Amino acid sequence: MLKGMIVKNISNIYRVQVDNKYYDCEARGKFRKKGITPLVGDFVLFDEQNKYILDILPRKNELDTKCASLSQKVLKSEFINFRL
Repeated sequence: MLKGMIVKNISNIYRVQVDNKYYDCEARGKFRKKGITPLVGDFVLFDEQNKYILDILPRKNELDTKCASLSQKVLKSEFINFRL
């Protein structure tokens, strides 16, 4: 089992970087059942032989991409900070 970071995602194929090597892995069905989506930037544990992501390590932060543009994202962020 190796630890790496997801650097690219196309459909259900995740490119995981470990040092200077890249592995194209698939996410296990358990993530879909739990409603968890691996994201670019996530650190993961994966099986080097079968090329499956086995676990997603805890995230330090996450960028919500539901806004249509960056200006909306900045306004949303400022509004949330103001309310805190």
